[in-house]
Amino acid sequence: MTTPLDRRKFLGTAAALSLPASSSATVVGSNERLRVAFLGCGGRAQAHIDLVTRFAREGKGVLPVAVCDVWDGLDDEYDVAFGGKTTRRRYAQGLYPSARKCGLDPADAGRVTKDYRRVLDRKDVDVVVIATPDHWHGKMTADALHAGKDVLVEAPFVRRAEEAVAVVDAWRHTGRVVTVGVQGMADAVWVRAFDALRTGTLGHVGHAQTGAFRNDARGQWRYYRLAREMTPRTIDWDRFLGHRVEFAGRPLGPTPQERPFDRAAFAQWRCLRELSGGPLSDLLCHPVTHMVAALGVREPARVTAGGGIVLEADGRSVPDVATVVADFDEGVQLVATAATVAGFPTDELIRGRLGALRFVRGGFQLYRDDPHRGASYAARAARPPEPTSVVTVEPPRNETEALWENFLECVRARRQSTFCPPDLAAVGATVCAMAEASVWGGNAPVYWDRERREVTTAGGDWAERWVNRSAARAEPGTIAGWSAGDVGRTIHPPADQRLAGPWKNGRDPA
Repeated sequence: MTTPLDRRKFLGTAAALSLPASSSATVVGSNERLRVAFLGCGGRAQAHIDLVTRFAREGKGVLPVAVCDVWDGLDDEYDVAFGGKTTRRRYAQGLYPSARKCGLDPADAGRVTKDYRRVLDRKDVDVVVIATPDHWHGKMTADALHAGKDVLVEAPFVRRAEEAVAVVDAWRHTGRVVTVGVQGMADAVWVRAFDALRTGTLGHVGHAQTGAFRNDARGQWRYYRLAREMTPRTIDWDRFLGHRVEFAGRPLGPTPQERPFDRAAFAQWRCLRELSGGPLSDLLCHPVTHMVAALGVREPARVTAGGGIVLEADGRSVPDVATVVADFDEGVQLVATAATVAGFPTDELIRGRLGALRFVRGGFQLYRDDPHRGASYAARAARPPEPTSVVTVEPPRNETEALWENFLECVRARRQSTFCPPDLAAVGATVCAMAEASVWGGNAPVYWDRERREVTTAGGDWAERWVNRSAARAEPGTIAGWSAGDVGRTIHPPADQRLAGPWKNGRDPA
């Protein structure tokens, strides 16, 4: 990557501009209330329901009008014993408790249903919030767009790269407004970093690192409650699995024979490979999306990942430690690690030829690196290096609330450039989906075919292509040949490099 991509090119014309005049959408007046439906009423959905109901009370122009979930639900209090103490907690999740929270009549089958298609068929629904298990995100989002709804869909955006292609196409075709629940994109720090890189602050950017780390003695995601009220009578298991529904060429989930009813499979689905990528998707999708936004890169050309279950052997089928290496055609590599067995984080860093950028709470630090002086940082220094300069970026007080406010503003203005539009989220989701494919493919690299817009295992010439590219730019006998064709890389080979090159017919290349 000689310089980061222009943000308009990165996000795509549709995201950078307002909707085309041909869009069937109408501009919502500032005094009109946007009618919101919720597809999926589990734990994360409750945060969205709480926000929308509060916005409604505050007169912010929204109104909850429908809910959908496959489970009848439960509303009670229970005790949680953990860390040597017992805490009393309120629990209200599922269909009927969420209906009551939204001020809806639980007996109103037109607004309170287990079939999301009924919700999408309603003319009085403007916006849908999709907070189902991951394997339903892509299908529901595409269906909602084609039904003429604007969408807030939780992260990860989709489960598979093919689904990302289908949903982005639907978004562009329908002209609807979508934001993806990578709520950290509400922090302006990523765009500010992109602007800094675009102006050449770090020279050529070649490497970045990020990660997500958790540590819970109960096992990651095993803290989600299992209740006796979760039974085949109260849960539509077929609908939850999604095995009868196809999207982007494949069924959404396993059959009941492959995955019989199990309370843990229902409430702790993030532990199961058929329904989630575990840390590879639910954790890494956030920092990876942040980083690709800052870098300005597009589709990953090659992704390799390794990992396994090193500690949390509790019946889960997703790794508890995994590392992803994503290589991009722009000439930058991103390394991302997820672990649910250790909580100590890694620095979020971007490295360039002229320095490094380190993200911190409230901004980022810049470290000057002078390639004309050789290596300038000790591998094990007595104390952390001092930044050359610091850029302050005030983070939002509540990222989810800021994401919502931006989304509603974009819906009213009919503007597709939300904080996290589908074509940005698709990059992060594709990296994670390819990483998952690599892990289950024996840690072999997988490739993105940009022309066919699909993942492939073919493409083993990746490294060879870069070697050939390097050779083509190193014209024998000239120093200028090394750097002139390599704009932005600040390569200045020593004078005796002119002596390099193969001898042909016994002649000295110099």
